[in-house]
Amino acid sequence: MKKQQSIQRRLHSSYLFIVGLLSVPTILLLLFLLPTTARYHQHINYISDARAIVDLSGARLESELWDIVAGNQAYQAGAQEHIMDEISTRLDRLLYETEIYESRQQVEAAVRLVDTMSSYMEELGAPSYRHSVMYSNEQILREIRSVSDLLHTVLQEYIFIEIGVISDINGQLRSCSIAITFLAALLLLVIIMAAVDSCRSVQRDIREPIGRLEAMSVQLAAGNLEARAAPPSVSELDTLTRSLNTMADQLDELIENRIADQRSLRKAEMRTLQAQITPHFIYNTLDTIVWLAQQKENQAVVDITMALTQFFRISLSGGSDYITVGQELSHVESYLKIQAVRYESIMQYRIDVEASLAPCPILKLLLQPLVENAIYHGIKKKRGRGLITVTGRRNPDQTMTFSVSDTGIGMPAERLAEVRAALTSDAGPQAGFGLYNVNQRIRLYYNNSGLDIQSAYRSGTTISFTIPCRMD
Repeated sequence: MKKQQSIQRRLHSSYLFIVGLLSVPTILLLLFLLPTTARYHQHINYISDARAIVDLSGARLESELWDIVAGNQAYQAGAQEHIMDEISTRLDRLLYETEIYESRQQVEAAVRLVDTMSSYMEELGAPSYRHSVMYSNEQILREIRSVSDLLHTVLQEYIFIEIGVISDINGQLRSCSIAITFLAALLLLVIIMAAVDSCRSVQRDIREPIGRLEAMSVQLAAGNLEARAAPPSVSELDTLTRSLNTMADQLDELIENRIADQRSLRKAEMRTLQAQITPHFIYNTLDTIVWLAQQKENQAVVDITMALTQFFRISLSGGSDYITVGQELSHVESYLKIQAVRYESIMQYRIDVEASLAPCPILKLLLQPLVENAIYHGIKKKRGRGLITVTGRRNPDQTMTFSVSDTGIGMPAERLAEVRAALTSDAGPQAGFGLYNVNQRIRLYYNNSGLDIQSAYRSGTTISFTIPCRMD
């Protein structure tokens, strides 16, 4: 079994991968471009220092020295020593920081030349020269100029070398920039390909499980209750898949139970039908017909024969589960007519059902077992005549209530409790097959509480039930 992965974790990993690739150019910039750029600016500063030394040792220093030689200012009042200190400071910095051999040679030569200039200036400032003739001071100035020109030449050579170094650094920067640009383009291509692949992978891992769930639902709708969805490769859809598979299992079990219930109901209906046409009932009815014929009661023979025919016709009803209330009442009345002939001395009956209920559908064979129960367990066990009343009423909530009452022997409270308990028991029809069968069929077909039994000893029994009144 393939290990499940989390879409959230995969997206997080893809995000980290893309961020990591995007960070590569930045890291390369930090590692290569920034140090190289720093070197570039460092050599620019070297050139700036060299040019500053050229300017200081040129016109500025010569102007100060000429004023001293010409006697325009005293040696101590001039700025020549400050200029030489600044030149020495810049040269010392160049000598300390310069690493290229050729450049360092030029700086060392410049340091020696500055030392020479300093020695000439010391002669110019010495007391023996302060009162000398102007010609001697001019000769020292010419020597200083000569050394200054040589210093300028050395520094120009230094600048030329540094410009070459800067040119090399610039080439390195350009090559590095091209390489990083190419690498960035390559990484961008890799990122796009990785993003497209990740998107397709995520879509596939989501679309395929959902497609399997959709196919499963189509198969279930088509009646294939064995259809199940395979475990998904992503954990986010695992709960949904397991829930749908569980629902399919429960649906399959529910339908199997429903089929079993339907089979039980069919068997119960067949047993009910068989109970109605037992040889005992048929023999008694036929004996009654023969007796009436012998007594020349021709009309009575016709009536009871027609009642028996109608009774069997409605009992079979073409295999249909439902008939109209009118047909159910006709069936009950046929049964009562037959029984009234046999039990004329002890039984009377009355049917009082609202006419508006006649077209309403009703599960067949609900009332006749209740009437039969009233005759054999109520009227026959009581001395004297008894009355059986069948009533039907429409309720405001679009339901209808039917009841079968008798003025028979009734039941004590203990027996009534036993009968009520037996109706809901799974052990079987201990309360009498007719009542148990009717109660179970009402509960299963109409999904309600079934029969309601009220009885008092020596006062009679009333059995009623309420079902929907649908005209469809």
